[in-house]
Formats: sequence, structure tokens, C-alpha cells
Amino acid sequence: MRGGRREDWKASGTDHPGDQPGVRKADFAAVEAIRKLAKNPGLGAFRMHAALVQMGFDLSRATCGRILAQVREVYGYEKPEGGGGAKRTMPFAASERHEIWSADVRHLDMVDEGLIGKAYSVTVMDNYSRAIVASAVTRRQDLSAFLSVFYRAAERYGAPKTLVTDSGSVFLSNRAKAVYARLGVGKEQIEKGRPWQNYSETTFGIQQRMADWHFSRAESWAELVEAHDRFVADYNAQSHFAHQRREDGRRSPGEVLSWVTGMRFHPKDLERAFFSERHSRVIDRLGYATLMRWRLYAEEGLAGKEAELWLLEKTLTVEHAGEPLSTYEVDHHPAGGSSDSGSLLAVRKPTLFETPFVSGQMRLFGLAETLGDDGWLKMLRLEDYAARSPRRPGMLQQVLFA
Repeated sequence: MRGGRREDWKASGTDHPGDQPGVRKADFAAVEAIRKLAKNPGLGAFRMHAALVQMGFDLSRATCGRILAQVREVYGYEKPEGGGGAKRTMPFAASERHEIWSADVRHLDMVDEGLIGKAYSVTVMDNYSRAIVASAVTRRQDLSAFLSVFYRAAERYGAPKTLVTDSGSVFLSNRAKAVYARLGVGKEQIEKGRPWQNYSETTFGIQQRMADWHFSRAESWAELVEAHDRFVADYNAQSHFAHQRREDGRRSPGEVLSWVTGMRFHPKDLERAFFSERHSRVIDRLGYATLMRWRLYAEEGLAGKEAELWLLEKTLTVEHAGEPLSTYEVDHHPAGGSSDSGSLLAVRKPTLFETPFVSGQMRLFGLAETLGDDGWLKMLRLEDYAARSPRRPGMLQQVLFA
């Protein structure tokens, strides 16, 4: 009979594809989809079911589990570690919201770099609720990218008691440690060779199944950002395996996190904590932001809006709402005191990023097309403030003090 023996299908707990449509539970397309996904030893019945639902198949979780077990047995695929339902001990499990956050960076190697360039996903999540508290796709996996995401997480939810990362230099730099100290955040590292201790690794695995297909089809940076933001919203809203037995009925990370926040900061105090790294400026009508006597192009379509400028030793990145607008190589003289904000000695090699922000004012020509890269000044050094001349004493004072 077409599709193999009916007895074999019955043994797997599913109906034969030749049965009447009203009783059919699985067809060859579903089994083939499971076979392809089963090569990943980390997938269990829950995530297999979630992946199939996303692909348009209507199978129960139990049916997915039975077919998955049979496929792995027949093809000899590797099975999940810790057989018999044994779970790894998670050293950074949290007992309350915002007790422990995890952060990590993932290279989005499925993106067409010929169209978009390199892209990374920087994510900060709450270990208790499994909710993503802040995430962004970035051009670089550097300190500026991490602090930008970490700032937005702290701005919205306050600070956690502890932040867990791997031993990457981005997370252990002196500047990052200074920010942790100002926010009162404890810092912990996972053990080397055990990435699963970082809860963000699990989230990236879910991201791989939910969003990589969309990431790989993005044809512009704006489309990639849209796909990423959609993933974050869907992930926080969809049921999570870790919450299936909660007595309060909350199943999604967003429901579990709810309205609860960590230690909140006054906006000025938060600015002060990030001050050596982050500066806020209003973009002028031509699309420039001014910092330390330099005019730096950001985006004309955001005239009048606020931009964040992230300054490190050798790089400066201009962002708006977490979206990178431009980046520059810089020589920076750090602050010398409480009233000194430092100075930019040199700015070079500007890089402008494609953004979804378009100027509302129609132009007959574009600056890049008309002036070219050399003629269009993306950064401009302003004249220093004139020194204030001492006031001369008046005629009466001269007489009195002669």
C-alpha cells in the first residue's frame, strides 16, 4: 500500500496517509519536516511542535514526539543529552524576577553579507521569566553595541541584582565593569566550555528556529531589523516550555515578567552611570549631531529628534532608538575631572548605515549622488570657543585703586 505498511504507521501512534481526510494526523510532508529538524539533537517534542505549527502543520505535541522518537531510531540521529528526562543543573537559576539577567552576542551568519554586511544579535534576558528585556541587531559585536542594549534594558526595567555572561572581553572590559558598579549589579561568568549555563544560549536556539528563516531572506538592513523585532515580540508572547506547569496559568515570558521591575533609577542617575560611554544630542535640521566641537552626520530624516552617541577609545557610534545611524573612528582624550567631558582629537572613516528613517522634505538631488563621498562632509571640526577676555576696570575704579 502506498506510503508503507499501515501497521508501521499505527505503531508510531499516527494514522496512515491513505486514511480518510477526516482522520489523517500526519502526511509525508510532516514526517519529512520532522526528519530534517530531528538532525538537531537539542530539539524535543515541545519545540518540534512549535516549529511545525509555524510551518503550517496541524499536529499535536504528543504526535510530534512519537514521530520524532521513531525517526531518530530509524536514522540513528543523535538524541538529546541527559536521557531519561534528566536535567542539567543550572547554576544561575533565578527565584524571582530581575534577580539574574543573562547577556550574550550571536553572529547572524545566515544573513546575506553581500546585501547587508555582517550582523549580530545582542540580547539581554531575565532568567526567571525567560523574557527578553532588550535586544538589537548590530553591525559589530563590540562594547558600544552591548552597552547600548544594556542601557535600554536598564532604562525600561531597572537593574538586576546579577548579570551573567561568558568571559568575552566585551563583558569584562574595565568600562563595562564601571557601569556594573555604578548600577550596583553583581557580575558572574559561566564556566568555560559550558555555554548552556547562559540562559541566552537557549533563547538563541529558539531564535534559530523561529527567526533564522526570515533573517536569511532579508534584503536590507531595515528588513532585518523588522524581522528581529517581530521575533522578540513573538518570543515574549508565545508559550515557553519552562512555564508549562506554573500554577498561576501564565505560560509566556511576557506574562510571567508582567509589570514587575528591578531597581529603578532616575533618568539623570542612569545617564550619569553611562555618562562616560553615552551622550544624548538633538539632531539639527541638516541631520548632524554635535559632540565636543565636532559636527557628525546622523540622519536628516530625524531632524529635531534625540540621538545617542556611544564613545569608546577608538570608535563613536550614533544611534536613535537603538538603531545605528553612523559610526566613526576617533582619537579621544578622556575626561580629566568632574567638569571635563574630554575632547575628540580626530574623527575619520565615517560609515553611514541604511535606516528606515526618511526625510519628509523632498529634494531635487541627494548629497551623496551630487557631491560624492569626498565632497560630502560627514564630519566637520568646529572652531573652539573664544577665550573670555578679562574685564577692564572702569574709570572710577581706576581712580579709586590708583
